[in-house]
Amino acid sequence: MKHDPDSRPTTPYRPLDITVPFPELKDHARTATRLHPRPGAPAVGDSSVGGPLLWPEGEAWPVCREHDGARGVRPWRVRRQEEVLRAARARPRPADGAGWAYTDAERAEMQVMTEAGGRPDRHDGSPLPLLALAQFYARDVPDLAAFAPPGADLLQVLWCPFGGHEDGSYSHFGPSTRLFWRRAADVTNPLSAQSEPPIVEHARYLPVPCALHPEQITEYPWADYLPPALVERIDAWEDAFEARVGRAAPTYQYDLSLAPGWKIGGWDSWHRTDLMRVHCDACGAGMRLLLTMDSCESQASWGPFPGPGCPTGVAAGRDEYRAFVCPADPAHPHRMSAQ
Repeated sequence: MKHDPDSRPTTPYRPLDITVPFPELKDHARTATRLHPRPGAPAVGDSSVGGPLLWPEGEAWPVCREHDGARGVRPWRVRRQEEVLRAARARPRPADGAGWAYTDAERAEMQVMTEAGGRPDRHDGSPLPLLALAQFYARDVPDLAAFAPPGADLLQVLWCPFGGHEDGSYSHFGPSTRLFWRRAADVTNPLSAQSEPPIVEHARYLPVPCALHPEQITEYPWADYLPPALVERIDAWEDAFEARVGRAAPTYQYDLSLAPGWKIGGWDSWHRTDLMRVHCDACGAGMRLLLTMDSCESQASWGPFPGPGCPTGVAAGRDEYRAFVCPADPAHPHRMSAQ
């Protein structure tokens, strides 16, 4: 069947319904909204990654003051490199198959920018405006309302253009993040041109502007959250499946439980470390996963159609950055974790 290349990204049908052999998993199910970001030209009224924020004109843009004298690359250079690379990739590759099809002018320009990237610019020490990372309207993202403070229908996420922030978080030394909840209707005079830092530490912290294609799915917990006896039964079921069918079973951990990619809600993966339960610093309550920022969304059987699944330009930690929030009080500070 021929597919429309402009159709909305969609999660493939699950290889099987894991609640048939294990109906008790229904008690652990959570919904998540996969965001499926794709390069576009979002406006302030759109949910987006890397797009402009609906920011009140009279409200100060947040800054980071921790990187006096830091060296980095100018955002325009990152964007221009990406623009030239996209153009070269769109052309037929050279007959010898070596490299991308740059024009002579593009090749010379890329060489100059690459050399300049090896001699990064030094920041003058003034406070660095945070980068607009994403914004999500509750009307677009079904799972957002479960986390929002009363009356709020818009979440805005900003982060520092430099990593190295511990900020009391779990396994996280990436950019420091700020979360802002708003009632969109209250922003009657939005900022016309938002601030941007003069340099960023890495291109991977500068998101490509992307429109979102939200899709709600059902997830089940990372195995370490489940009762050990149930995990043993799932492991035995996978082994028996392979022995009976002659091929490996779809694995619970990677094919049937949690989706990769950018998402709101759902369950958190601990594929790089042992499970670390995240608790609120203010009240001690167990925190819930609000936002996953992932480098790709095509792992295992979860790759959406049509692709590609790595469009934001954000390379998150090892694989993912996650923001956890307190279910007892949305005003309590969030915590970050990287996997």
